[in-house]
Amino acid sequence: MDAKKTAQQVLDQVGGAENVTFLTHCVTRLRFNLKSMDGVDEAKVKAVPGVVGVVNKGGQYQVIIGNEVAAVYDELMKLGDFGGKEVKQLAAPAEEKKSRVSIILDTLAGVFTPLMPLIAGAGMIKAILSVLSQFGVLSTDSQTYQLFYLVADGVFYYMPFFLAFSAGKKFKCNPYLSLIFAAMLVHPNYIALRTAGEAVKLFGFLPVTLASYTSSVVPIILIVYFQSIVERFFEKKTPKAIKVFFVPMITILVTVPVGYVVLGPLGSIVGSYLAKAFTALDVYAGWLVPTLVGGLCPLLVMTGMHYALGSAQSIQRATMGYATILAPGMVCSNMAQSAATFGVALKSKNPDIKSLASTVGVTALCGITEPTLYGIGLKYKTPLYSAMAGGALGGLYAGIMHVKQWAYGTSTIFALPVYLGEDNSFLHICIAVAIAMLSALIISYITFKDPVQEK
Repeated sequence: MDAKKTAQQVLDQVGGAENVTFLTHCVTRLRFNLKSMDGVDEAKVKAVPGVVGVVNKGGQYQVIIGNEVAAVYDELMKLGDFGGKEVKQLAAPAEEKKSRVSIILDTLAGVFTPLMPLIAGAGMIKAILSVLSQFGVLSTDSQTYQLFYLVADGVFYYMPFFLAFSAGKKFKCNPYLSLIFAAMLVHPNYIALRTAGEAVKLFGFLPVTLASYTSSVVPIILIVYFQSIVERFFEKKTPKAIKVFFVPMITILVTVPVGYVVLGPLGSIVGSYLAKAFTALDVYAGWLVPTLVGGLCPLLVMTGMHYALGSAQSIQRATMGYATILAPGMVCSNMAQSAATFGVALKSKNPDIKSLASTVGVTALCGITEPTLYGIGLKYKTPLYSAMAGGALGGLYAGIMHVKQWAYGTSTIFALPVYLGEDNSFLHICIAVAIAMLSALIISYITFKDPVQEK
């Protein structure tokens, strides 16, 4: 793909530079805020070489590129200043107005999405260390192991810092100021107060719940959201002459008591109840969640709900030490989508379909399924249904066997060592993935038919 040509053609088909108010990108998509949809021909956008699909949702026009999205984005930014200023996202049409649940899910997605490379990279380091130690290549007592482990584990131990910065950007407040509130939750002196076990009171009468916030998720997001409200209020009310020091000072003075007394403990309480719910699911219906995630994951990806499940899984991991909510079902789904796409490549006699299916099938093996989903699954339907069936079967097996992901990692076939741990999860996730891939491949091969060519 020629990124420069793709960028120019996409820009032409969305109305030119003058029609774009803002542009960003995620792992696989260009995300446009457009002034007007008049003259935007979706069919022509999809026809641009390198474009896998298009999603128009919530006032944002999303052009799905795949693995080379960053290169196309860079070329687009040379054609116009689309990210130079903060702009408000266009209001969604009335029928697309978001519910509160949708807003919460979008917020979680906005906070967690920038952290995914960090989480995946550190998780893979822990996975490699786990493999090396399991096969006796590297001892867990060696200084080399311990140094690499503390680097990788530090990402999760100090998760409030990363979440604080990301949440600060999401809530449009000062992300560097947000880091202060992460520091107050994990500072050694605070941890010393907590371990001392004595009652702590702010101003002599406000009780401080001494919860553990290392590796936590909910408390810091709530605190930074409150910070954004306080900060914006005083930004408007403060004279310019003293704004540079007064706004940060008053934001800290107001946010710290609320964070320590109300929001931090509230997040801890929510997290503890969620942990109890996860424990109940593990005990009474451990097979259910991986089955549903394995079968419905493509739909979760389309709606962004997989990010919400990912954040819930982070809470589970922080409180229970392992993950069962999203990871086992999602890896089965991703591998099933890859296998279903390879089924298309084997069955199809159309060289263009065969080539596309072979290419995006490989990317799905690496955990990037959107090109598969939009380029093959949704377009031809039966590969999508095949992948959903295979993912559900693999997820069912993983659930029955109580498969646990013991370390962070991506949902790819190359990250299966993150299931190495205190039980036989690694063996069973390998079997679950094999079930998902084999069943999806067979069903896809049987059900797929080449579209009739127009003469």
